[in-house]
Amino acid sequence: MSRKVVHVVGTGTIGEPLIGLLCDFKEDLGIDEVSFHKNTPLTTDRSKVKSLMSRGARLTTHGEKFDGFNAIGLKPEFQTEEAIDRASVVIDCTPKGFGHANKQRYYEKYLDNTEGFVAQGSEFEFGKMYARKINDSALVHGEDKFIQVVSCNTHNLSTIVNNLALIDGEDNLIEGRFNLIRRSNDVSQSTKFVPSPQVGKHQDNEFGTHHARDAALLFKTLNLDLNLFSSAMIVNSQYMHILHFHLKVKKP
Repeated sequence: MSRKVVHVVGTGTIGEPLIGLLCDFKEDLGIDEVSFHKNTPLTTDRSKVKSLMSRGARLTTHGEKFDGFNAIGLKPEFQTEEAIDRASVVIDCTPKGFGHANKQRYYEKYLDNTEGFVAQGSEFEFGKMYARKINDSALVHGEDKFIQVVSCNTHNLSTIVNNLALIDGEDNLIEGRFNLIRRSNDVSQSTKFVPSPQVGKHQDNEFGTHHARDAALLFKTLNLDLNLFSSAMIVNSQYMHILHFHLKVKKP
C-alpha cells in the first residue's frame, strides 16, 4: 500500500495552522507524512518554520532557494516538483491568484499519480466547489481531481440554508437573504485593517456579493437552483464574523 503524503503549499494564515493540525492528528487522519512548501527564506518566519518542522512536517522549496534556507538554519528536504510528485494530496493555501497559477504550472502535470488538489475559497473556478457535510455526495472519486473549498462565510451561509430550509425538502426554500458583517483582518495579519466600517458593493446583479453566488453554485453541484442574495460589510475589528439572515420557506 502506498504511503499517504499530504503536501501543503503556503505557510500563511490558513497554511500554518493547517500544517500543524495535520501533523498533530496525523495518526487519527490516516496520514503517513506531512510536507509543506515555503517560498521565501525569511528570518522573520524562521521560528514558525522551525516549529512546524519540530512537529514532523518536512520542508520543501524551489531548488535555487536551498542555499537561502540553509543560511538561516532551515534544511529543505525536497524540491518543489519533487514534493508535489510524491504527494497523495496537495492543499494550496497561497494568496488569491497563486492557486490558479500553480495549477497551470505544476498540478496539471501530476494528475496521474495524485489523488487530488485542493484550493481555498479565493480561487474561484479552481475546481468543483465543496463545503463539508453540504455536498459530499457530489464528489466523484477519481474524477474530481481539483476541489475548491468555499470560504468560511460561504460555509456559514450554506449551512444555515441546508439545516433550516432544505431539511424540510429540497424545494422548501423560496428565498434567502443574508448580510455578512466581516472582520477587517485576521489576528495574524498586520495589513488591510480598516479604520471604520466599510459597506461592500453588489458586484453581481443576481446574487449581490460573491458569498451568495458561491453558495448557489455549491448547491448546483447537487442539482439545486436556489434563490439567494447577500450583502457584506467590513468592520474595524479582528473578531470573527456575524451573519444576519432571513429565510422565506414553504414549510416553516
